[in-house]
Amino acid sequence: MWKKIGLGLAVLLAVAAGGLWYLVSNLDSLVKAAIEKYGAAATQTAVTADSVKLSLTSGSGTISGLSIGNPSGFATPRALGVSAISVQLDTASLPGNGPIVLKTINIAQPQINYEVTGGVSLTGVSTASNLQIIQNNVKNYAGRVAAAPPQGGAPARKEIINDLYVTGGKINLIATTVLHGQKITVPLPPMHLTNIGRAGGGATPAQIASQIISAITSQAAKTGAAALTQQVKAAAGGALPGNVGGTLKGLLGQ
Repeated sequence: MWKKIGLGLAVLLAVAAGGLWYLVSNLDSLVKAAIEKYGAAATQTAVTADSVKLSLTSGSGTISGLSIGNPSGFATPRALGVSAISVQLDTASLPGNGPIVLKTINIAQPQINYEVTGGVSLTGVSTASNLQIIQNNVKNYAGRVAAAPPQGGAPARKEIINDLYVTGGKINLIATTVLHGQKITVPLPPMHLTNIGRAGGGATPAQIASQIISAITSQAAKTGAAALTQQVKAAAGGALPGNVGGTLKGLLGQ
């Protein structure tokens, strides 16, 4: 009897070890698939990543070639491309049920296509930008996830980001009517966000994504509005007619 029980335990341990080995050896591909699946669900656009490299031992990781596509109706194929995102986890936060702490996230050299379509002119505007649409999609997704009952009886682990840096970014401003098919490229000022999710004892990945995209969109809008205003002023001989300045800032989310 004990021999049979021992044999059964040995089989269970072997299966468990095999499952753990599969999880660890395929962690990169599993995370890559999750980024693409849930990223697409949140943004309602195509989301892809070239590669993911993670180490549970050191807590470090790199996501290379992340791309967020544009909603339908826009000329450029994607809204955001990032050459590399480096992550450093606090490995001590992984066990248990508390929030997972990410010490640092570095988003390097993001390329943002900020596209405005429709009737933009010196007398009035219509329609929104691609980033505004994506931002709204992510906010709505985060709200649905927060309101949904937990699956399997256990709530998902929350997260906290101590420091998030955005460096070396560029904004390609595309406003067909105002710029007459031209494109303005301006640098995205460096960004440093701190203690994301900490105030609430942790936030869901969807809520954190919403905060990050909102921050980047806001900064891109501010920078883009300034560049576009200068372009229109130059075309108008140095002065904006009427309330064009305020109109342009309103269009760009200011």
